[in-house]
Amino acid sequence: MHVPPLHLLRSFSEAARLGSFSRAAETLNVTQSAVSQQIRQLELQVGTPLFQRAGRQIALTDFGRVYLELVGGPITALEEGHTALKAMTGRSSVVLRLSRSFALHWLAPRMPDLARRHPDLSVTSLYLNPGDALDANISDAVVLSTHRQSELSDFIIEPLFVTTLCPVAAPSLGPVDIERLSDYPIIHTLRRYNDWQTWCEAAGVPVVPRDHGWSFESSSMSYAAAEHGLGIVMAEIEFVADAIAQGRLRQISPSVASSEHHFHIAYTRSRYSRPPIKKFRAWLLEQTQPAGGSASA
Repeated sequence: MHVPPLHLLRSFSEAARLGSFSRAAETLNVTQSAVSQQIRQLELQVGTPLFQRAGRQIALTDFGRVYLELVGGPITALEEGHTALKAMTGRSSVVLRLSRSFALHWLAPRMPDLARRHPDLSVTSLYLNPGDALDANISDAVVLSTHRQSELSDFIIEPLFVTTLCPVAAPSLGPVDIERLSDYPIIHTLRRYNDWQTWCEAAGVPVVPRDHGWSFESSSMSYAAAEHGLGIVMAEIEFVADAIAQGRLRQISPSVASSEHHFHIAYTRSRYSRPPIKKFRAWLLEQTQPAGGSASA
């Protein structure tokens, strides 16, 4: 099926929106006669008049109104997509691929600081799902918690941090006896299936059975369930710091343990020296320094 060229559809859409060929021409930066000719070409292709013309006055025909409803949405979506892609590939852009949990629970709370310090940067975050290929053409950098060396030859890898484990729960759960954790509702995160065992062994308490309690695929789902009072979740403290500070979650034990999750960032080698990447990298290094530490760029 033949689809009319986009410039014909844009002329039609603008003329219909503004109610004038001349005003549409001004918006599109073309002549009025060009808009008029393009509308006539479109009418020939669809096989019916789209505008009623009375001197300089125009109005959509019934077919024109239907056609505008059919093509107006896709045209807007295309223009918005074009604008978004230009922002992602602009001179001040930084495109990241990262897990949903890292994006929501670690990066997002810190983004206002980045915006204040570097208002010129335009950061786009794309979710990286387990098993997704690490294509250097897709983004400027990728945040990972596992080593995938066979896919990282086109990247420069820098460490970020190792997360710290501690069980947390909503304040409504009440006091918890950590020696008898199996008596309480437990939340497991399937992608972090060893975390409960790691913490329990470090804390010297009986290990919670993996078949006891609730299980969710991702950390984000587990943390949301815990905040709503479902049970105790083994958290990476770095990802629930805001929830604890705001009173939505609380640590049920002072005992902590290092996790098996070594977060690092892989920068696309060919874009590593771009000024926006240098600014973002310096800011990120500061964010991952231990308290009292200093960053180096």
